[in-house]
This record gives sequence, structure tokens and C-alpha cells, in this order.
Amino acid sequence: MTAMKTFALASVLALSLGACSDEDADSSLVISNESSYSFIEINLSPIDHVAWGADLLGTDILIPGEQVEMANIPCGTYDIRIIDEDNDMCVLDTVDLCLDNAVWRIDNAELASCQL
Repeated sequence: MTAMKTFALASVLALSLGACSDEDADSSLVISNESSYSFIEINLSPIDHVAWGADLLGTDILIPGEQVEMANIPCGTYDIRIIDEDNDMCVLDTVDLCLDNAVWRIDNAELASCQL
């Protein structure tokens, strides 16, 4: 059975992505860890920013079989990065998170194909 971790990230996202009105906070993203690795960091960055936002997991880790939902993401286009327990990175580029409830399922094949 897949466990679901839900984080109230409105304040973290507002700090890392810039201040936005409640009207702009209209998207969510679920990252499902279907790999055999734990994820130690997840970051979002608007595509026009050069730096990654804050670690959305904080001190938590996302173990295999779990998923995390990030709600109230301001409308926009983002790059999404996860870092696994071996410090390997996987980046999903140019994700339109505007009026959408996106899901990113990451398995071992996905990790192998997107490592930088």
C-alpha cells in the first residue's frame, strides 16, 4: 500500500518562488517514489530562475513506495529536481503547473534515464 505524505508548502513555496496571491496558487504536484531509492531532496524552480528553490522535503525523506503532494503551487512553468540517497539527480524540465494537478511517477528506469 502506498503511503501519502502531504506537506503544507504554501509558505515554503511562497518564500522560494516569490510572493503570490491566493488566486495564483492553483496547482498541485504529486511525486510518487516507485523506485528502490529514497529521495532526500525535492526542489522546484521557475524556468526563468537560475537557482533551485528550498528543499521541499525539509528534514523528511521520501522512501520507496511513498508519495508526496505539494499543494498551492503558484501558476507557472517549473523545473523539478529530486536527489536520491546516492546524491544522483533527476530533473524534469519545463513542467506547466497552471490549473493542473500533475503527477510524476519515478521508478528505477526513470532515474537511470535522467541522471545528470
